[in-house]
Amino acid sequence: MAPPALQAQPPGGSQLRFLLFLLLLLLLLSWPSQGDALTMPEQRRSRPESQLNADELRGRFQDLLSRLHANQSREDSNSEPSPDPAVRILNPEVRLGSHGQLLLRVNRASLTQGLPEAYRVHRALLLLTPTTRPWDITRPLKRAISLRGPRAPALRLRLTPPPDLAMLPSGGAQLELHLRMAAGRGRRSTHAHPRDSCPLGPGRCCHLETVQTTLEDLGWSDWVLSPRQLQLSMCVGECPHLYRSANTHAQIKARLHGLQPDRVPAPCCVPSSYTPVVLLHRTDSGVSLQTYDDLVARGCHCA
Repeated sequence: MAPPALQAQPPGGSQLRFLLFLLLLLLLLSWPSQGDALTMPEQRRSRPESQLNADELRGRFQDLLSRLHANQSREDSNSEPSPDPAVRILNPEVRLGSHGQLLLRVNRASLTQGLPEAYRVHRALLLLTPTTRPWDITRPLKRAISLRGPRAPALRLRLTPPPDLAMLPSGGAQLELHLRMAAGRGRRSTHAHPRDSCPLGPGRCCHLETVQTTLEDLGWSDWVLSPRQLQLSMCVGECPHLYRSANTHAQIKARLHGLQPDRVPAPCCVPSSYTPVVLLHRTDSGVSLQTYDDLVARGCHCA
């Protein structure tokens, strides 16, 4: 199955380009020779060591991908790094759930206990055992922290580990938190919208919603190697009058919809920005690294 025809551009920044170069060099050095290439099903069945190479390559890809995301986060921020970062080591409760998932429970107050209120989680690394490589869980942890509604004393995360970390921890799991002082100045976040309290009720107006899906769900399992699971953020909800209007055209459209609803449709909730996603996928000649800039929504507005 050929990959979808999506327009892709590599993420900017000299550090990102350098890491991409290193990853491509790694692919050239680590991937089997042409005679051993994973291009035909019968070749994969008869050469199990090639599959091991693919699993090892996928693990290295996940590690480099975490570094790419960290660099992207630094480039997206126009504020200076905090002069007083903090590192905290916690011992969360980790147990095995259904379908190979890991259930992580951590006390909310312990994240920033003893630190000024302005400190926020910048990066979170989970070590299942002292000998395994760190697993970057920054995104799911930040998402759990930012969820609206009653604030439970404990955060509960349902995580799907990479293939080389799919194991039940022996009880010595550690959560390494890197915290920084929240920026007081700088560019307004693309998620911040003044006076955007939904007039229809909580959760009904245009907003971001994250759906966890697998390559099998998307029909991509036959050509994408990594990541095997995706957190897809998409824009959902209604657009009441002048709510998060993208531009003047959207404001006029909303007003005309109120006057002539049969002729002018209401504005729709659509992405206002995107987060780049890097996919490692098979090609006729081996493997390829591609960045999709319009796959995962980062912010929403009505247009």
